Amino acid sequence: MKAKFSIVLVTMLSLAIVGFTITQTSDIPKVWDMEQLQSMHLPYPDTSIKLGFISEKYYDQLPLRVAYKTYPFYMPGSEPAGYYDSLTKLDPVINIDVKDLKTEADWIKAGEVIYELPQNFMPIDSAMLANLPLYAKKWQATAIVAANKKGIIPFLAVSIREKGKPELGFNSCGMCHSKLMPNDQLLKGAQGNFVADKFLNIMITSNPNFAKMSPENRLKVFHDFNQRLYYTPWVKNEYQENYKKLKSEDMPTSYYGIVPGVQSRNNGSFDHPISIPDLYNLKDRKYLDKSGHNLNRGIEDVMRYATLNQKLNMMSSYGGFIPEPGPSDPAKYGIGKFSDAQVYALAKFLYSIKTPKNPEKFPVQLLQKGKTIFVEQGCVTCHTPPLYTNNKLTPVDGFEPSDSHFKQYDIFDISVGTDPGLSLYTRRGSGYYKVPSLIGAWNRTAFLHDGHLANLEDLFDSARLLSNYTPTHFKPIGVAKMAVPGHTFGMELKPDEKKALVAFIKSL
Repeated sequence: MKAKFSIVLVTMLSLAIVGFTITQTSDIPKVWDMEQLQSMHLPYPDTSIKLGFISEKYYDQLPLRVAYKTYPFYMPGSEPAGYYDSLTKLDPVINIDVKDLKTEADWIKAGEVIYELPQNFMPIDSAMLANLPLYAKKWQATAIVAANKKGIIPFLAVSIREKGKPELGFNSCGMCHSKLMPNDQLLKGAQGNFVADKFLNIMITSNPNFAKMSPENRLKVFHDFNQRLYYTPWVKNEYQENYKKLKSEDMPTSYYGIVPGVQSRNNGSFDHPISIPDLYNLKDRKYLDKSGHNLNRGIEDVMRYATLNQKLNMMSSYGGFIPEPGPSDPAKYGIGKFSDAQVYALAKFLYSIKTPKNPEKFPVQLLQKGKTIFVEQGCVTCHTPPLYTNNKLTPVDGFEPSDSHFKQYDIFDISVGTDPGLSLYTRRGSGYYKVPSLIGAWNRTAFLHDGHLANLEDLFDSARLLSNYTPTHFKPIGVAKMAVPGHTFGMELKPDEKKALVAFIKSL
């Protein structure tokens, strides 16, 4: 039974995608350039640990992903009569032909297709359809899935890659970086509000094969899965050890503490999810990831980042540890890779995303007062207009930048005192956090890199520095009260001054 369930788990997370040949134009940047891959990554705080990548030869032989046309996925019970039966009669349709991409607008439109392209699939067969009401009940009970007024769940899709076999597609870029607003507007590039951790947890633990497993085998599969995602062999710290403390009966709810706006990402930590960044002004950001682990020197680096984070980073070597080694025959790699043309189009789309304006309007006098306070308090030092970030790295407590770092990177050599774990104890570590932009902060629901705070007002509340504080957003497993340290600026302001400052930031 253990082997059978392992196959089910792997199938759910890594089902095969058929590849096809795409003719690429000569001016599309090359993604898998080993020298550029190495140089775009900051070194780890422990400089003895080296990051390695699959070879260029191996990469070139990986199958390409196909951008098949997708169809809406409805909250179970909301779909039109006979909907899934009608989908079984449709032929697969390929959405993108590079030869048809002539203009900038063509590339952006193609990139939006890639942005919404699922990475993983589950068959929508008779067993799935029979279980959909159960899934829906759990989704709604745990508040993980938002459907629009038509009942469509915009974070998921139905994909038809083979006639007669519709599939539930998930793990697209848009699943985490899109936000469904109360008025049904879908903001692409926003800090998302779909809780993917809970969704995957429910789909796995609700699988009939899960119920048949012994508690011991369940726990082993769970621990093995988490080790692949988070194990950092050179780190001996409880930041990476807590998943080992869970018991079998904890598994079905182990991700239920995850809330909208945060994501337990691979190469991070099991019970320290990361607040999801929005993708606004991506072209102008010098560093990627909360920890600034990746340089952004241009569209090529955005392409590489997207390629790696569609699971190819799981085949990288982290100080000799490879989380998920690829098959000996790269042609059998199930998930496949983006073609250079596909990921170039994706980057073009990401560059095109416009920051939405806050629909809430504030009195002019309040905004003027807030802007004055913003300048007087020195906020402009780190959050410099017009991007409202100085685009620099700030070292975390416990890390001392080397002289060479000051020559290579843009560093603001002051720690703001936030929890250093993500940047010191994970495979995304660098010893720094990047200074975030405040543009679009009005629409975020998870603040600081760990998402413990629900809004800007909480950021300026000095009570959060006390050990008896109840975090207003994400709380680690088993934790009811804790201090949320760091970024103590503005806490001494009077209530009316804080109100004005918050209003100004929300207006950006």
